[in-house]
Amino acid sequence: MSTAVTPDAPAAPVESPAEPVREGGAIPAVMTPLISPRPALPLAELIARESAQRRHRRMWRWIAIATIPVLAIATYLVLRPRPVPFAQRFRVQPVTVGDVVQEVTATGNVEAITTVQVGAEISGRLAVVAVDYNDRVRAGQVLAEFDRTLLAAQRAQTAAAVAAAAAALEQARTAQQKAQIDSSRALRLWADGGVTDADRDAAVSTARLADQAVSAARAQLTAARAADDVARTNLGHTVIRAPIDGVIITRNVDSGQTVASVLQTPVLFTLAADLRKMQVVAAVDEADVGRLTNGQAATFTVNAYPDRVFNGVVTQVRNSPVIVQDVVTYGTVIAVDNTDFALKPGMTASVRIRIAAVQNALRVPNAGLAFTPPGHPASTAPGVWVLQGDSLHRVEVRAGISDGELTALAAGGRAPAPGTPIVTGLTPQGRAAFGNAH
Repeated sequence: MSTAVTPDAPAAPVESPAEPVREGGAIPAVMTPLISPRPALPLAELIARESAQRRHRRMWRWIAIATIPVLAIATYLVLRPRPVPFAQRFRVQPVTVGDVVQEVTATGNVEAITTVQVGAEISGRLAVVAVDYNDRVRAGQVLAEFDRTLLAAQRAQTAAAVAAAAAALEQARTAQQKAQIDSSRALRLWADGGVTDADRDAAVSTARLADQAVSAARAQLTAARAADDVARTNLGHTVIRAPIDGVIITRNVDSGQTVASVLQTPVLFTLAADLRKMQVVAAVDEADVGRLTNGQAATFTVNAYPDRVFNGVVTQVRNSPVIVQDVVTYGTVIAVDNTDFALKPGMTASVRIRIAAVQNALRVPNAGLAFTPPGHPASTAPGVWVLQGDSLHRVEVRAGISDGELTALAAGGRAPAPGTPIVTGLTPQGRAAFGNAH
């Protein structure tokens, strides 16, 4: 059974634990309490205080419950996507005034107008090569010489064969004359009964054989002379001469090299007639070749001079197709002036051929002609959409030539004024606003 403690009762002092007696016999004094005792609260006050704390906790709980939806609503209102302004939904470009040039693009190679390949018609060892790259030569100038030893010996043999055939022909003619005399004598004697028929026939046959021997000797002489002509020609081919005035572009042989001309003629040198006049042979796609004509202006660039533009004129559109991997192109020849010798044969040229051009025309972007706003039907007639405030309206136009980015507006139709914003597409915000429409 517990005993109630009255508030007025004094608290009993707390004694400190006993300490051992120190040396010298001194008895330590009693220590004071370390912690003051907390006075006990009345029960009613404790219950009241606990009830107050419980009410406070309940109140804060309801406050938190009521605050969360408010904060959620406020957060949504702050973070929700705001409506995109109408003008920011579209990409626009203004109507401009300027020149529009329609061109056909192609790639080609720079070539000399006249190029001659010099080959060898005989086989043998080159004794002398007299020219080098970039040398200027005149027509008839010696470029190279073959060793003549073997061909000179063959020429001597054919000359001797001709002499032998000529001597054989003379012998056959002498025998022919003798046979004709014997045949005439035999016929007279046979008529007088001086020789038999067999002797007459033998004399006549001998005369005929002599005639045939002369014909055979004459043919042998002709064959010997032909062989001698071949040997003389081959001997003349030992000297390679320039067929035209020009510049040595390629040299494929050196002195001492053996050349075999068996199945095809080997190319020893390549000559360009005049490098001051060059041409570009461009491969034009079949879709564009129908718009090309002689006399059209062309420009091109080469990798050696990326900042320089060369001018030329179309001189020929070839009818021969070139088919590579099912792609059909036609060679187009562009004449170029090369008086400064900047262009060299074989350079790759990026060509632009002017087909048509207009000056000071109203220009609209091609993307504007192809654009249709979401929710609007596409129209077959050319037109553009103009942005005015928070609305769009369509203006039909007459389209002229195009350079691939801008289209000139032809006269005679309704045309927006310069500077008018033309819609060319949707911005990312516009695609989101229209449900990712394109």
